[in-house]
Amino acid sequence: MKYGYVIFPSLPYTEIRDLALKAEELGFDSIHVPDHLNNQEKNTRPWLEGVSTVSALATDTEKIKLGFIVLCNSYRNPAYLAKVISTIDNISNGRVLMWLGAGWNKQEYRQYGYPYPSPKERVDQVEESLAIYKKMFTEHRPTFEGKFWTLKRTINYPKPIQKPYPQIVLGTTGLRMTDIACRETDGINISFAFPIKDLPERLSIINEKLKKYDRDPSEFEISLFYHVTLVKRQEELERYTEMDLNHAFIGFPEDIKEKFAELEDLGVNKMTIRIWDNNNDQLQVFSEKVM
Repeated sequence: MKYGYVIFPSLPYTEIRDLALKAEELGFDSIHVPDHLNNQEKNTRPWLEGVSTVSALATDTEKIKLGFIVLCNSYRNPAYLAKVISTIDNISNGRVLMWLGAGWNKQEYRQYGYPYPSPKERVDQVEESLAIYKKMFTEHRPTFEGKFWTLKRTINYPKPIQKPYPQIVLGTTGLRMTDIACRETDGINISFAFPIKDLPERLSIINEKLKKYDRDPSEFEISLFYHVTLVKRQEELERYTEMDLNHAFIGFPEDIKEKFAELEDLGVNKMTIRIWDNNNDQLQVFSEKVM
């Protein structure tokens, strides 16, 4: 099992950098930053833009992979985003991950002046964008004519260091996006919005779709993004409701380690975790007792 660490950019950059360096030191596979434009929990708190933050981390870290949880496909023209990802891959010497989703936060779209298409149209845009990303990463002067975007002998140099391109993963809990991920991308990331109790059924569906598209499961990464809270005493655990426990991993380190092992047996390759309050002590305990 691989582990990614999610850092919410609601801290001064120096603290974000220190957490990233700690995760690198502890052996995490990757760091992930959300692609929101404000703090979803407390809107008046500081919140650094995700792509800029990852670009800075590319120069402050040395070996850990750098990604998002997840890029909003609507916020950037796909040809432009391919250029951005190519640039970060060169800055980081081949460590960037391209995890993206269709977008969902209607309020944030409207606050920043973006149109908010229907769910179907947002997913249609993702599907078209995937073709553009791959062309931009691999072709000399790509041309593309689609429903939403047109490219005419576009230039993107330097290409990404990673070949054929950085890992492309769709973050989703939807069935159509799951189908697209299994057909077109390198992996899928399921978020904490999806009930933990339903994961075995969804993992079974993913494996069926991989078989349908003749994909090698060993070349397709299934990852989960969930919050983790480690407790020391039973009374701490008893404070949480059934709803909490079905959308986050909360418990003693040995119990969470056992749950992760069960998920690995079902086909999960990577746990991408957020520890509440970006707690450095819990990060250390997690690395020692769960990883």
